[in-house]
Parts: sequence; C-alpha cells; structure tokens
Amino acid sequence: MHARTSEKQKVGYLGPTTDSGPDTTTFGYMAALKHFAAEEGEVELVNLPSHPDICKEVGQKKIQFGVVGVENVIAGMVAESIRAIEETHGHYGVSIWGEIVIPIQMFYLSKNPDIKPTKVLSHSTGLEQCSKFINALIQNDVESVVIKSTGEAAYAASQDETVACIASARAEEVYGLQRIGDSGNVADNPKNMTRFWILNKEYGDPSGHDKSCFLVNLEQTQVGAFQDTLGCFADHGCNLLIAYPISIPGKPWEYTFLLEYEGHIDDEAIDQAWEELRNRGLCLNPPTFLGSYPSVTSNIHVPA
Repeated sequence: MHARTSEKQKVGYLGPTTDSGPDTTTFGYMAALKHFAAEEGEVELVNLPSHPDICKEVGQKKIQFGVVGVENVIAGMVAESIRAIEETHGHYGVSIWGEIVIPIQMFYLSKNPDIKPTKVLSHSTGLEQCSKFINALIQNDVESVVIKSTGEAAYAASQDETVACIASARAEEVYGLQRIGDSGNVADNPKNMTRFWILNKEYGDPSGHDKSCFLVNLEQTQVGAFQDTLGCFADHGCNLLIAYPISIPGKPWEYTFLLEYEGHIDDEAIDQAWEELRNRGLCLNPPTFLGSYPSVTSNIHVPA
C-alpha cells in the first residue's frame, strides 16, 4: 500500500445504500475486505452504486482505491468495468494498481420461499454465472431482471416476497433471506471464481511477478494489424495472457482490444514492446497503458 497517512484511505466497492446503511454483501465488498485486510483500521470501505462510479471517484481523488470485478471464470471479462476504466483513464489517469481473486458461490434467495417469485434479480455477471439455472427459471415463468449489484438484488428481495435474487451467502444472512427449495450453489461451475482489479491514480510497483494491461483500437481495413500488434510484444519475448475484444458503443463492428501480458512496464522487454507499438502507428487512436500490477492468478488454489 502507499505510504501511511494520518487519515484513513478510502476504498470504493460495488454496493447500494439501503435503509439500513451501506450494503456489505456484494463480492466486491468481500474482495476489498480481503485485499486490504492487512491495513484494517487504516482504510475505510466506501460503497458506490456502479463500477463507472467507482472509477470516477478514484479519478477525481474522492477515494484512493477502487475495487471492480473484471473477469469471471464462467462469464468471462466484465466489459462494463473495462469501458469505465478506459473512459476514466482518459479523463483522469486512473490505473490498475493490483488484483485479487475470490471464490464465488451464488444462491437463489427470497424472503418467503413458500411463495413462488415472479422475477429473479441480480447483476448481469451474476446471472451469466448461473445461466443454466436461470434458463430453467425462465421456462417456469420467472422473469430474469438485471440490476446494478447482487447486494441491490438481495435488498429488493428482502422488501418484496414476490421477488427472488441471485446473491451471496452473506446476503442471505444480512437481509434475512432463505434459500428456495433445495437449491445450493446455483453457479454453472462449482469452481467459480472472480478476479477484481484494484484501481488507483498510479500503477503498482514491480514485484518480480507482474502483469501489464493495454488497450488498442485497430483499423479494420489494415491487413495483419492485430498480428503486427501482438508481434511488437512477441518480438521482445513477452507472454500474452489475454486478448479480449470490447465492442465500441456507437461504432458497429468496431472493437477495442484489451491485451494483458506477463511482466511490468518497468521491465525492459515490456517497455521496449510498448515503445515499438506506439511508434508503429498501427492503432486508430493512441494505444493506452492501463497499468502494471502484481499477479495473483498463477498462485490461485482452485476450490474443490
């Protein structure tokens, strides 16, 4: 963490404000709690209603860190988070500072399990993680509704007996909900995990085992542009971890590509590859360096 100050550093996470106060049942809250456990007493966790709000608050220095979900092993990359980081990076210079992975279990909950719900609420990524279960509910005339967070979904379910939610076990406890029927963990894959990025105004210090993330927007009509882009890094021995296309709102069939590599921007190989990419003019817009940060995914224990 950064140098200690007399004031607590604020850490933003995804979660609504309810009649009882800030929600503490989302996986973003759990990720923030886990990542900053060593700084307990030195940080203040702040709930915010959306990932774009978290990014903006970091960019405007209203909070020092933000925790956003970026990748799930079932649903894949969270485009909402990446777009929000891209936008706020351009306006305010937000960077990826760290990452953390937590196991995810999803439960089908309601206030009164004896009453058949008319709709089930959750965050879009939460619904995707339970697509098989959700499809079965839809076939049984239960409407699937996207909402800003699993915490907001759980709170809504606690206020209306005809509403169910897909949320955490912590939400079950905090909001006095119950599991419907004999449903346990309803995620498609019981070994479910989500990766979160920790955002800051600066990127992370080198740890010797790092990742670096870039965004590139390529000209469709330029033959081999994507291959040439990857070649800038391959020629310097940089190992590609992720290449993910993100559709550009308002520009049909055009994509920004997120590229994640092993290594830190302070490493000679990554730095030289980045310099070459910027100088070769392959991108429609200048390529973006989003940050370097210590890697945790290679040491993750997959839950049984």
